Amino acid sequence: MYRRVKNPWLGKEGYNCIGCAPHNPFGLHMHFYVADENVLWGEWNPSVNYESWPGVVHGGVQAMMLDEAAEWWINAFRQTAGITTKMEVKFHKPVLMADGPLRVKATHLKDMRRYVFLLVELLNSKDEVCSSAEVVYLQYPRELVEREYGFTGCELEDEDTSPA
Repeated sequence: MYRRVKNPWLGKEGYNCIGCAPHNPFGLHMHFYVADENVLWGEWNPSVNYESWPGVVHGGVQAMMLDEAAEWWINAFRQTAGITTKMEVKFHKPVLMADGPLRVKATHLKDMRRYVFLLVELLNSKDEVCSSAEVVYLQYPRELVEREYGFTGCELEDEDTSPA
């Protein structure tokens, strides 16, 4: 069962994230889902606006998707926000537009003080890992993100809203 993560930033002044804001005309409009206590899934259907070579998703867009999923893992599972301090991306195979819709999978690896280590993978519609990243995230204290960014926590939708 997948439960969609409600976007905690909707209605916040200045919210225009290129990864997840539904109103950003240039954004990816990504959605995220919780499958169990450790795994977050995201989805995105590519368009020609985000290609490098004809029919291939740009590597920078892939990296943005991986980074976005890491932040949403922190939002959903730690009920706070943070910032990427290190991200090592590996490109395993080209991501073809025809291979969409694409999914990202973020999984917790370990914690070290306020640092969270995550593995994030980008999969095509054949469930092949096309790119991946080990992301090190600095988790901010909840009080800071409430005060500075208006983050009030993440909720999950009640019903099963499995991605396509």
